[in-house]
Amino acid sequence: MGWSGINPWGKRAVAASAAAALLAGGYGGYAWVAEQTPGARLAEACGGMLPVDEVLGLTGTTASGFGGDDLELSSNTYDDSPSVDEPDGLPTFCEANSVRVRIETASSGGEPVVTGNYNGPGEPLPVPLPADWSGFLVSDADGDSLGASVLLDCPNWDRRHGSGILVNVETWDYSAVLRDTARVATRTAERAARATGCEAEPGGRIGEVDSPDATVAHLRAHRAEGTCKGVASHLWVLETAARTAPVESCVLEGALELRSVYGPYVRNAGEQRYGGWESATGATSTAVWGSAACGGAQGDAVYSVHPVEDSGRSFADTPLTRSEHADLRTFAEASAKRHGCAPPELPAPPRG
Repeated sequence: MGWSGINPWGKRAVAASAAAALLAGGYGGYAWVAEQTPGARLAEACGGMLPVDEVLGLTGTTASGFGGDDLELSSNTYDDSPSVDEPDGLPTFCEANSVRVRIETASSGGEPVVTGNYNGPGEPLPVPLPADWSGFLVSDADGDSLGASVLLDCPNWDRRHGSGILVNVETWDYSAVLRDTARVATRTAERAARATGCEAEPGGRIGEVDSPDATVAHLRAHRAEGTCKGVASHLWVLETAARTAPVESCVLEGALELRSVYGPYVRNAGEQRYGGWESATGATSTAVWGSAACGGAQGDAVYSVHPVEDSGRSFADTPLTRSEHADLRTFAEASAKRHGCAPPELPAPPRG
């Protein structure tokens, strides 16, 4: 019997069956395609801890893969420190086009993002993140790359279990929006905390952020209200806002840099408690430093002063003056108080 011999109800049933089969095949094909889209791939990378929309924005791709750049993506976990019993899924590393994301524990000893050592006029300082985040943005000396770092304290983890979460984001596309880079770092930290059972208190939503190139220049010391507030040994300073970044700087222009580092940034030389130094306080020809106990992800803080690279000064020949030493103490005590640390221990001031 041909098609013309089937009654109208039969024709409708056959058509419905064919449509259902076509739709089933279509949805099945769509599901396969969806699994390959940039959005779906990013959702699975780094153990599902990446904020997909923000990373898509930085990489220039779209969730569907249409109308945007291609997505080159790699993701893997690794073992960073045998002395730390890290939660499942950490540490992990993802690279998506020009964006690299590392998610680690605070005490696992990984190498943090570039901290932007100050070497001369016009070079950027690490700029603290707003919205109650312990983190900062920094560019390299040439302005070719941008980094964002976020440190989350996990009060339910001791040092053996990581103390906290450290997220580092680096991009080699400096045209990337500063705010979006900061949001990738902060939202990754939030998602990592949820995924690993870290009972952290994250900050708020990142709005606008200061540019690493927009640090205050040629500010008279008595007008300083940020990281240089209270210093008085030199007339001009460079400073950033005073918040709770794990790396902070104040530059006594043309002469010295004051720096505070916390947690993983102290241990970036390995497992040494005071970075590359063996003692809690001390002095060399290139640095004078002290320290404070902070606990949690911040661990031990180190507060130091160094000659600016182009100054030609050596502390072996020209030690700190009493007023410069007083500035180190002022800077260290203010930073320690902001971060909730014990009062810092510093070397004795010079005589005379």
